[in-house]
Amino acid sequence: MPRPKGSKNKKTIQTVSQVETQIASKLEAKAALEAEQAAIVAEIDKQKQLLRAKKKELRAAEKSILALEEKKAQAEAIAAAQSQKAEIEKAVSKLVSSGKSAEEILEMLNK
Repeated sequence: MPRPKGSKNKKTIQTVSQVETQIASKLEAKAALEAEQAAIVAEIDKQKQLLRAKKKELRAAEKSILALEEKKAQAEAIAAAQSQKAEIEKAVSKLVSSGKSAEEILEMLNK
């Protein structure tokens, strides 16, 4: 049996209106994707601004914590000095009441 003439894999020829509808649908899809991308970029910018604000708040909180820790250290140092001064005054008053001279007391304190 002889073969039929022509290819079985012929390309179908699309009409202009079919191509125009495909172009229109692709343009609509492109516009939707661009709108979605713009919304995502706007959200990212908003989140970046929020992150910057939170970082500033964090730095301010860290600075205030450091300042409070320094104040605490100073208060502890003052309290320690006052307690040491009170102990020295007690020791001096005991030595004075026991009859020691000022020179003997100074000599004992320097040791």
